[in-house]
Amino acid sequence: MKKSLYGFTALLLVFCAMSACNKFGDLPGSQNGKLQASAYKVDINQPDTLLLGSAKSTDTVKWNVIPSGFDSLITQNNKALVFFKKAGKYQVSATARGVTASTYITVSDSVYHPVITYNYLPLTGDQITLVPHFYNNPTADSSYLSFVAQTQKSYCGISRLVAADSLINNKYGINLLYIKQPAQCTIGQSPIATVINFMQNQPGLLPNGTFPLSVTLNGTTYTGSIVATSTTITFNWNYTTGVLIAPKQISR
Repeated sequence: MKKSLYGFTALLLVFCAMSACNKFGDLPGSQNGKLQASAYKVDINQPDTLLLGSAKSTDTVKWNVIPSGFDSLITQNNKALVFFKKAGKYQVSATARGVTASTYITVSDSVYHPVITYNYLPLTGDQITLVPHFYNNPTADSSYLSFVAQTQKSYCGISRLVAADSLINNKYGINLLYIKQPAQCTIGQSPIATVINFMQNQPGLLPNGTFPLSVTLNGTTYTGSIVATSTTITFNWNYTTGVLIAPKQISR
């Protein structure tokens, strides 16, 4: 059983991926003197939220589970998140200010399979920076360009930047589409990125020459070119807002 707040953040990331970010405190209301659970019958590995109604969010609370050894308990003062690895009936108790409250949770022998729903957010007002890379595999006789596309705005930490790419007749195209974000999310906000690989029909080589590059963001298409030589790849890109490329030259 883990009672330490030290491991709270790392384990919460796991729970969010499993359960669309089940939140601490998602209970209809606290009852003084009661230990409440968001569910009193759960499946194996199903996160369950606990709230000690007689304690404040600043109180020190001691948590305990009987029988022990089959649970993971992440605590945050008067709140906790718990899941069980084995079917059975468990007593969860919490003590604050010398008063103990407890409740029972029954775990079925079914394994929890969460259904995660997503929101699709437009990239309105965002700015994307493309960081170019050149991949070269001499043993496979292949080489190609790739970009790491990073947002300027912050989104939920497990969101995805969705983009489409095309490479037809050495014309490079990128369409930056939207953000795919879990409908419920409590992970911290941060910029996110995705990798765009321009993989030609393998095996293939990036030839020397000048090639068109276009990137579409929020209905605006930005255009420039890629100049490939035997030693460098240079990006002719004259934009300072919307879609940026940095650096504008990389080694080949």
